[in-house]
Amino acid sequence: MSENKIYSEIKMVETESLKPNEYNPNIMTDEQFNSLMNDFKENGFVGQPIIINDNKEIIDGEHRWRCAKFLGYETVPVVYFNPKDADHQKMLTIGWNAKRGEMSPLKLAGLISELNQKYTLEELSGKLGFSANQLKDTLAMTQVTKEFMDKIKKEAEIINNEVPSVMNFAVSKEQEKTINEALEISLGKSKGEKLYYICNLYLKQEPKNE
Repeated sequence: MSENKIYSEIKMVETESLKPNEYNPNIMTDEQFNSLMNDFKENGFVGQPIIINDNKEIIDGEHRWRCAKFLGYETVPVVYFNPKDADHQKMLTIGWNAKRGEMSPLKLAGLISELNQKYTLEELSGKLGFSANQLKDTLAMTQVTKEFMDKIKKEAEIINNEVPSVMNFAVSKEQEKTINEALEISLGKSKGEKLYYICNLYLKQEPKNE
């Protein structure tokens, strides 16, 4: 049975003693960073501590650190973790950022719609890290009802039924050989190009005298 390690010892270190790594691929828009700043101002440093190595280089949590630094935090909560090597550290930074998960568009739209009953889009923009236009686009998702989706599905079925059926026809051995040659020639081509090659070869056949 493998050992399940839990790194739960949180220490407070001087904010200025930390340094960001040079490869962090995670970026934030101005709206997102300002939202994080507002969260710090309103609620304090709540949530995940900053992950650092023994050299006090940040592995995960650079934006939280920058917010704390900008707002004058003298110390920040950290958890020490030492990767196996530089490559391992880079993979951790990428992996931890990528594994945050994604929000369901419909659920998010529903939540924003509820909050919009009490807060303006401008207020929500400052708190959530979305631009006002992004919030408007998200709210449009609330118009996608089950009835709407059922209607789209029904229309798709009607269109599908109107598509002509595939034609079946008999071919001779020689014609079959021609078609197979055309298919070989047209490997990697689009469907339209394949059809062109097949028809072109077929039409070039010399008619036989009955």
